[in-house]
Amino acid sequence: MAQKDNKITLTKGEEEVMQLLWELGKGTVNDILERYGQEKPKYTTVATFLKLLEDKGYVGHLQQGKSNMYYPLVEKAEYAGSVASSMLDNFFGGSLMQMVSYFNKERQLSKEEKQELLRLAQQIMDKEE
Repeated sequence: MAQKDNKITLTKGEEEVMQLLWELGKGTVNDILERYGQEKPKYTTVATFLKLLEDKGYVGHLQQGKSNMYYPLVEKAEYAGSVASSMLDNFFGGSLMQMVSYFNKERQLSKEEKQELLRLAQQIMDKEE
């Protein structure tokens, strides 16, 4: 299993394979390859990523005949939370306000997104009372 503090990071290629495996729930290398768009990696590339993910504790497998059936050991939400926390700490000094400000400036949040942020902030405030 992946470390609880999730300090083990994934490469871009590993993350792509994990995204596809989360979509599938479980699958073989060929199942994962079918999910790629036009630019499919080689079979051996996906197999290597799966081996690395298994070594890092993100993926498990069951042998089914000549193929392996791979499945995630880490939930997508757990990984997303770890990545978000790492980004918050490493790029924004742990300041959620700096992170929101950055995304507002760089991504130009829509009026609806800003209103949703206000609603969320109000919900948080209401829970504290």
